Amino acid sequence: MSLVTIGMNHKTASLDIREKISVDKDESQKILKKLQSMPLVDEAFILSTCNRTELYLEIDDLQYVENLSDWLLRHKGLTPKDISENMYIYSDSFVVRHALNVACGLDSMVIGESQILRQFKDAFNEASDAGTIGKNLNRLFQYAFSTAKEVRTDTKIGANSLSIANVAVSLTDQFYDDLSNKNALLIGAGETINIAAKNLRKKNIKDIFIANRTLDKAKIIADEVSGKALSLKEMSEKIKDADIIISAVSGNVPLIGKGAIETALKRRKHKPIYMVDLGVPRNIETEVKELKDIFLYTLDNIQDLIKKNYKTREDAAIDAQHIVNSKVDEYMNWRKSQSAFSIIKHYRDSCEEIRENCLNKSLNQLRLGKDPEDVINQLSINLTSKLSHKPTLALNKAGQTNNRKLINLVLSLIHISEPTRPY
Repeated sequence: MSLVTIGMNHKTASLDIREKISVDKDESQKILKKLQSMPLVDEAFILSTCNRTELYLEIDDLQYVENLSDWLLRHKGLTPKDISENMYIYSDSFVVRHALNVACGLDSMVIGESQILRQFKDAFNEASDAGTIGKNLNRLFQYAFSTAKEVRTDTKIGANSLSIANVAVSLTDQFYDDLSNKNALLIGAGETINIAAKNLRKKNIKDIFIANRTLDKAKIIADEVSGKALSLKEMSEKIKDADIIISAVSGNVPLIGKGAIETALKRRKHKPIYMVDLGVPRNIETEVKELKDIFLYTLDNIQDLIKKNYKTREDAAIDAQHIVNSKVDEYMNWRKSQSAFSIIKHYRDSCEEIRENCLNKSLNQLRLGKDPEDVINQLSINLTSKLSHKPTLALNKAGQTNNRKLINLVLSLIHISEPTRPY
């Protein structure tokens, strides 16, 4: 039995190729059942995201991998060139390492991203529902999930955000211990503002105002976070009430000038304002930074922080890899023990068969009226003879050929020492 992974990801294939090989939930179920019906395939699992599509398989013969990759090629309409240039194939311990790295976010486009673990678990549930997960893949993915949890608990792999909007909001912690009595003015209606608004709501901020050129777009975000939508004309009046201002609008002219902020500060009795300008070109006049009680961050400041956060994650990835390495060894040792287990079971079954035969023979003798003491004595002789028969044959053969390795192995298995030769 061999563990195999066949796949493509963002490191090996372009988006065009990844789109071709991607599978949705319905197709995944069909492919899983088709794979399991193939000869030599015992277990199957598919992980398909925007950045990767991978098959994890338990198969009887590694040489069958070529048949599987050819089938996948035909099924998804790919060319041999697509396969040769973009696909990777791993086996056994390399599969285990890869699966654990994927689950931990160590193989992601952004190191330490957590979304992949949820996607991994969803795919596992789909394969379980399809009935294509057996003991080997089940054990592997349980290792993957527990390792991901341990990595997130024991390292800083996900401690610092790498999203512009997330970092912009996280910086509020440096200025305000509690946002429940603070107001935020967010300018724009794109994805960055949407994420910032949701993060501020999670921090239990008092009020959120969304200002945008198109009021309907502002209203969509405002409704999602129980905020209020404003036009840009209404925005200037709300600056005085804003403890936090985050702007991410495209345009050639700054939306907030130094004069507007000076006026707002007077009306606020100089209570500080935390401001973040994520616009390109800038939405807030650079002179605003000179004002007392204003803490203005620009896109450059935020990106510098993201770089520092990424460096922290890279350092954490080294620690995470040590955890992964130990888990790979644990899983592979478990697989080896499973192989030995089947041999042990076969041996014990053979011994049990000998015991039953000897016992039945003795019981028959007792029924015929034979002396119980003689029967028990003969039973012990028969058991000893039959159980020692095969090891004795092996030792005889090894002795005839002077096979010291085999002799020592048999002695080790039956836990006896070689007798000392008399001189």
